[in-house]
Amino acid sequence: MFIFMDAPAVKRARFTNPPSEIDRLSSLPDCLIFHVLLNLPTKDVVKTSLLSTRWKTLWKYIPGLDLDTDDFKEQNTFVTFVDNFLESNRGSSLHRFKLAYDSFDVVEPNAGLVKRWVDAAAGLKVKHLNVSDNSLQSWDLVMSPTVYTCSSLVTLRLLGITLPDPELVSLPCLKAMVLILVDFTDKWALEKLISKCPVLQNFCIERSQGDNIPILRVHSKSLLTFMHDLDNHQDYDGERIVEIDAPMLTYLRIRDGLTTSFIIKNAPSLVEVDIDTVFNLISERMLGVANEVQKSVMVRDFLVGISKVKDMTIASSTLEVIYEYSRYVQLPVFRNLSYLRVRFDSYMWEMLPVFLEVCPNLKHLVVGVSENPKMVGITVIDRPWNLLSSLVFVDIERHLIGEALEMALVGYLLENSPNLGVLSVSLDDSLKKSESVSRLTLSLDNAPRKEESDIFIELLNFPRLSSSCQIVADR
Repeated sequence: MFIFMDAPAVKRARFTNPPSEIDRLSSLPDCLIFHVLLNLPTKDVVKTSLLSTRWKTLWKYIPGLDLDTDDFKEQNTFVTFVDNFLESNRGSSLHRFKLAYDSFDVVEPNAGLVKRWVDAAAGLKVKHLNVSDNSLQSWDLVMSPTVYTCSSLVTLRLLGITLPDPELVSLPCLKAMVLILVDFTDKWALEKLISKCPVLQNFCIERSQGDNIPILRVHSKSLLTFMHDLDNHQDYDGERIVEIDAPMLTYLRIRDGLTTSFIIKNAPSLVEVDIDTVFNLISERMLGVANEVQKSVMVRDFLVGISKVKDMTIASSTLEVIYEYSRYVQLPVFRNLSYLRVRFDSYMWEMLPVFLEVCPNLKHLVVGVSENPKMVGITVIDRPWNLLSSLVFVDIERHLIGEALEMALVGYLLENSPNLGVLSVSLDDSLKKSESVSRLTLSLDNAPRKEESDIFIELLNFPRLSSSCQIVADR
């Protein structure tokens, strides 16, 4: 039986019989709600208590604490909150425990309290521990030794903390460790810590110039990623050495101008590197002098250690060291390298062809430049170069302004790449005569469709070894 209702009747039915409201959020199982709330700061989790009667106390049972002292106006309130949280989780496992001291004048870290809380978190089998001291008392806070024997710990992140000498280390589950501006009471503490983490996969350290670690040996059979940063705003006369022995290592990042020597002993699995270092060469162009023979050997050994990578990002300052080294000794060949990105902080592009000569299978080249590059009166060396037979794609990220130095580099790439398919360049908007043109593709048999700037016309007139090469211009 079918009943037909007119439009007014339908409207009346809608208003007189509204659909029942369903609280879909509260109907979710606790395990799913906990998983969502674990990814929020605790201050936001507490706010969920206003959602419904069921949520009024639910936040207290979330197995994770993520607090910033900026969230509290008084020390006592902060202490009471953390104590209550740890007490409410007694008898259960803690997923995450994070404390951040960012305030300079409200809540300052208390070593005794933090030690008590870390010990309590370890007793609750915490998996992810994160303690940051970015206050005026950075490094005054000495971490509890319990952190060395927390068998449940999976990730550890510390900032501005002092680590004591580890008499005993037992971290069977630790897979990731991040240490930012961490101090050590013993110069061998970090080496001992790394060596006692049998499943450590990712290690990142940002060091300060004043740390007391002259030699850092990273020996790990499980390590996959190693990132080493060191503040290098000033010259450093001391000797720092980093030795890496990690046969499973696949990614290496070095951003450090002060370490004298990087030694790579065993890295057959290395795939990707990001290198920005000058090996503590205080003045420019020092490798040629007689007393720098030892430095040349070190640079050679370092290059051999990374010569099997497929993907490389390198700073121009490092490339300059390699260029100086190449004037006296032959560079190793990077046969597996297919992607190269060079970050230039100047127009010293003469170093690039020298390095490309030892990359016989390079397919993708990206030329990046810092925002304020230095103008240096050096151009691409005018000499016969080997063909870049494997190069298929070139991307010059910096806006070209028509300088002779940058145009010489473009000309070199076009004239020596027989299989180049695309050369992508960025043009300065102010040089374009037609502001409506956002992208132009030009080839030998495709005339420009719009009026272009003189610099773009100059690019068209460059001889090209590849007959199928396209020049793509982007704003």
